Amino acid sequence: MADRDELAKIREALEAADAKLVEALDARARAVKKYVALREDNPELYFAMPSAAEVVRRAQEHATDFPHAALEHALREVIGACAAMIAPVRVAVLGAEGGFAHLAAGLHFGTSAEVAPVDTIAGVFEEVERRRASYGVVPFESSSEGALTETIDQLAQREPRICGEITIGCSYDLFSKTGNANDVDNVYGTTAALAACELTLKRDFPRATILDVKSGFVAAQLASEDHGAAAIVAGDGESERDGLRRVRENLEDRPGLQTRFVIIGEERPRKTGHDRTLLALAVGDGPGSLYTALQPFADRGINLTRIESRPARGASWRYLFILELDGHMTDRGVLTAVDEVRDASRHLKVLGSFPRPDDE
Repeated sequence: MADRDELAKIREALEAADAKLVEALDARARAVKKYVALREDNPELYFAMPSAAEVVRRAQEHATDFPHAALEHALREVIGACAAMIAPVRVAVLGAEGGFAHLAAGLHFGTSAEVAPVDTIAGVFEEVERRRASYGVVPFESSSEGALTETIDQLAQREPRICGEITIGCSYDLFSKTGNANDVDNVYGTTAALAACELTLKRDFPRATILDVKSGFVAAQLASEDHGAAAIVAGDGESERDGLRRVRENLEDRPGLQTRFVIIGEERPRKTGHDRTLLALAVGDGPGSLYTALQPFADRGINLTRIESRPARGASWRYLFILELDGHMTDRGVLTAVDEVRDASRHLKVLGSFPRPDDE
C-alpha cells in the first residue's frame, strides 16, 4: 500500500512538472511574440536577444539532476522554434541531406531550422555572403585528417566569421524496415559512407549488393520501400527513425572518428567568459618574426591553444598561421594584444570569437 501511495505521489509530481514546463514554453513564446511586435513598430530599434550559448549556460548552472547534454539539446530545440517565430532560420550545410553537417546543424539550431545542402565549402560561404542563408555549417577539422585547408582558405578570404562550433562523432548506422540483419540483400549509402564501411560490409554482409546513392536521406527512402534493403546513415544514437529500425550501429571500419564543425555567419556573439577566438596571421620572413609577433599574448597571459601554418593562396606572403586562443575579442587583454600583434605582422584577420563548447 505504501508503494502505491508513493507511486501516486511520483505521478502527481511528473504531471505538475510537465504542466510547469508547458507554461514556461508558452511564456517564452509570448515573449518572442512581443519582441516581434516591438520590432515591427520600431524597425530601427536595436535589441540584443540572449544567445543560445547564454541560455544553455545559465540553464546548466541551475540544473542539478537533469543531464546537461540532454538539457542543451532540448533547449536548442526550444530556441530554434522561437527563432523560427521571428524569422525562418535558413542554414547552408556542406553535403547531402542526412550527412554529418546536416546532423550538426540539427543539433546546434534545432529541427525547426531550414537546412539547405550545398555541394562545396565555397558554396556554403557564398550562400551566407549573399544572405541566402543566415548561417553555414562546414567541417573545420577531423580526428583523422586534421584541419581542412579549404575551410581555412575560405575563412581567410571571405567575410563570414565563425560564430560557433560543434564536434560530433562520425559514426554510421545501418537501418532497415525489419531491423534484422538476415533480411539485408541490398545496402544503400553515399560514396563516403560506403568507403568508410567497406571492410565491415564485406565481412558482415558478404552477399549483399552495395548501391551508391546521392544522400543518406535517399538511402533511407529506398530502404523504407524494400523489405530486403538497408540504408547506411549518419549515426545519432537513435534506434528507430522514420519507420526504420537499426540493424547495426558503428558500422564504420575505423571507430571513434570525430569531426569539428564551425558555424559561420554575420552574427558576432557576445562574450560569455568561456570563449574562443581564431585569428589568421602572416608575419615577415626575418629570424624570430613569429616569436616577436606572438609575444604580446605571452605578456598578457593569454593561452594560445593551437597554432598551425598553411601556404597562403593568392597573397604576397608565403604562409598563413591559424591561431586559436582562450578569450573573446572584446576582452581588454585580448583586444590590446591583437592590436600589438597586428602592428608587428604583415597581415592579421579575426576569424571569429564565440563560446567554447561546455565540455572543454
